[in-house]
Order: sequence, then C-alpha cells, then structure tokens
Amino acid sequence: MNPCNNTPEADRPFDTEAALARAGVSERLLRQCEARGLIGGADRADASGPRYTPAHISVLRFARRALALGFGMDEIATLLALWRNEHRTSAEVKQVALSQTEALASRIEELQATKRMFERLASLCLGDHQPACPILDELVELRGFAAQWQGDSAPSINERAGSAQERNPAPGH
Repeated sequence: MNPCNNTPEADRPFDTEAALARAGVSERLLRQCEARGLIGGADRADASGPRYTPAHISVLRFARRALALGFGMDEIATLLALWRNEHRTSAEVKQVALSQTEALASRIEELQATKRMFERLASLCLGDHQPACPILDELVELRGFAAQWQGDSAPSINERAGSAQERNPAPGH
C-alpha cells in the first residue's frame, strides 16, 4: 500500500495506459469493449481521462483470451453475460463453445481447400525461367477456386477479348 494513499494497489483505478498494460490488450480492443457495453463506463475522476478498475481489467483480459480462442465480439458478449450471470447453466456455456468448434471446423475445411488449390497450382507451375505462370493465370481469370468466392464463373481473358471484338470490330471487318 502506498503510505500517501489509503487505497490498496489492487483497488485503485488506472488510467488508460496502465489499464491496457495490465490487461495486455490493445486500445482498439478496449474501445470495442466500451462501444459494445462490455465494460461499464470508466470513471472520469479528473481531466486526465477515464479511470479503469480491476473489474474492467478482468473483463479486458477475458475478452483478450476469448479472442485468442477465435471467438468474435458477439460471442464474447454472450460469454461475458454468462460469466456475470450467477444463474447461468453450464449447458449454456457449453453450447457457445460447441458453436465455436463448428465454426472452427468449417474454417479448417476452407483452409484445407485453399491449401489443396495452391498445391494444385504449384504442381502445374514449371518454376523455371519462362514467364508463363498458371498461378497468376488462375488469379487473373478468376476461374476455379477463385470464382467460387465470387459466386459465379467469370469469363476468361480470351472470352472477354472475343466479346470485346464483337462489340468493337476492327476497321474494315
């Protein structure tokens, strides 16, 4: 305890910089938590800015850990509400965790598909001194894998060039 202050170190409020350091979070996460109402309004004891309590820091640490596990801000808000609710059931918490495992499984499938696509393209690439590159061709033409993210199959460069020539025939044709 500070002899000049009767407030124990653990109970005293912290300025923004000290709160960020204690919680191990970025200012961006702090602001996101504030904007979503995950941490109550910090007191403004003076003109130095907001003052954060150990309870605020606990919430920020909670949010940091949940983000590290892949939870989004909506899920973090749900988990914090459950954490604060003394009448919660563990089944409610378990459901949030199981939803996260489903989301991760889906993301893993997407990443594996992306990995297979890069392996396929790399196997088609000669990797020599020639400029021809099926990897770049795939990106330019938005065919195959890339087209699935667009939701449709984009025409190839040759198809686009052919339709442009039909619309604007060369003089004398």
